[in-house]
Amino acid sequence: MDVLLAIGTCAVHLYLLTSSRDWLRILGYVVAPMAMVFLVGLLRKIQVVYAHHAIHETLFKRGSRMNGLVSKGLTIFVLAQNEIEYEQEHLDHHRRSVFTTRDDADASLLLNFGIRPGRSIAELNHNLISTLFSPVFHLWFLNSRVISNLRRPLIEQCVVVVWLVVLVVVMPACFGVNATAIALWLPLTVLHQMSALLQFSTEHVWLVGAAPGVQQGVYAERCHGRFCGECVPGVDGDVPSTRVWLRWWCRTLFVHIPMRVGVLVGDLPAHDWHHLASAVGHSHRSWPDAIFERQRAIDSGNSAGMEERELWGIENMIAHVFVHMSQASELPAESELAAGTSPENGS
Repeated sequence: MDVLLAIGTCAVHLYLLTSSRDWLRILGYVVAPMAMVFLVGLLRKIQVVYAHHAIHETLFKRGSRMNGLVSKGLTIFVLAQNEIEYEQEHLDHHRRSVFTTRDDADASLLLNFGIRPGRSIAELNHNLISTLFSPVFHLWFLNSRVISNLRRPLIEQCVVVVWLVVLVVVMPACFGVNATAIALWLPLTVLHQMSALLQFSTEHVWLVGAAPGVQQGVYAERCHGRFCGECVPGVDGDVPSTRVWLRWWCRTLFVHIPMRVGVLVGDLPAHDWHHLASAVGHSHRSWPDAIFERQRAIDSGNSAGMEERELWGIENMIAHVFVHMSQASELPAESELAAGTSPENGS
């Protein structure tokens, strides 16, 4: 369904941007920010929700070939890391001997771009923002995605090549470079990669010590819930001013909603439950109801402390991770990007 919705979103936006009617074309540019965020969210959801649960064999029945077929098709569609490498790296991420250490693929990527323990919070924030807008990061990320997608059997390689030709040659030939860049290329590349970086950099408390191993408490402490929003003005009993209300609405419309739609998609707000489901006696197959399962665990009193680790707003998510990283011991620097490390796992 979300694949069709992504195609439909792109198609409608292209129609508006290429319309012969001036008012429709202007409308296409006016709605461009919303359309791009919405499309980015759909593309990321296809990767970090559906493909993610397919490689966990919880999208379809365990052992079903559909899990592999769907993960293959979806990773081609969004030009993500191929499903075999994705499965290997992501299941490694879940191993308690690897989780959140430099052997974890996502943690390794953060290290490579200067987001490393032992540095000041200001330096970590600077490195995150610099990476978000770094051409080096985006070119490397896109190259990693395409190269990984081509590491497949010959027939599948042919499918990927045809899809790339459609995206890079056919689309601009039909709709023009400008419209294709706005409606497709930006959401599929730069914005997609910015969303991925914001997501996995705040996903866990990274690189703060040795792997948790059998220490359940340590494992749980590196997981947290991430939610978009903030208290409505006036809950403390004071009468809020117009300025306070205006600030709240602006942050809700231009920060929290875009973050939920374009970054923390699907069940990602309750990603701590995904890691701790077994510890609280829940089934991973309940992932479509993750947010409710998380609350059920809290209400039952057997939650592995999830209620104590709820972060609201992207600033608090970043701050939580970076405060812990700044207090951790610094790791030796690496001279270059780790070969084979992919930034796609983040789920």
